[in-house]
Parts: sequence; structure tokens; C-alpha cells
Amino acid sequence: MIQKVEHGTIFPREDGKIIDEHFGVLNTKKDDFSLAHMFAPPAWREPAQIAEFDEVVIGVKGVLAVEADGQRIEVAAGESCLVGRGTRVIYSNASQDDQCEYWSLCMPAFRPERTKMEG
Repeated sequence: MIQKVEHGTIFPREDGKIIDEHFGVLNTKKDDFSLAHMFAPPAWREPAQIAEFDEVVIGVKGVLAVEADGQRIEVAAGESCLVGRGTRVIYSNASQDDQCEYWSLCMPAFRPERTKMEG
């Protein structure tokens, strides 16, 4: 099988972050994984969450901060990070001035009902 995606579908958000899903439940109706191109505005920060999927993030531009298990790491362009399912994690843009761009691969696919957000 081969499948090309010419453009993604924007997952609606109210916090300024853009989620452009190329593969997944929203764009291709697939549930085994999702792949999304993410754009986080300066100073963006999500509430803590616990997901029922593994997530790999791959930095493209800027720096994504990932806080979990009592530690904080920063994922820069060309770097990647795995957050295992069931981990309480906080994602944020490490910069107060510049946009952060990254890709997110979730297995199984991202669905709002698979993520418990705090607050």
C-alpha cells in the first residue's frame, strides 16, 4: 500500500497552537497512528496531560520543552523525544519570542478522548 497526503487537516484549537494532521483520525480516518505538523506560538504552554498513546516529537525549528517524571528536557531542531503512554507530561515552547515547529507521531492515533488534560 502507498498513500500520499497532499495537505493536512487543521485540528481546531483556541490557544494559538496549530495542529496540521497529515495522518490520523481527522484527516485519513486511520486510528493506528497519527502524524501531525505542529506550530506553537511564543510562550505557549499546555496544561499537564496523560495520554493513552506513545508520542514521539521531532524538532524542526525553535525549542520544544517537555516536562515529565520530575525532569525537563528541551527538544531542538533535528532532535527527538519519546513520551510513553501513561506519562504525565507538560509541553511548552521554550522561547518567549520565537515560534516552535515540530512533528508529532502518536501510536495509536491522537484522539481527544485518549488524552486527560488537567485544568
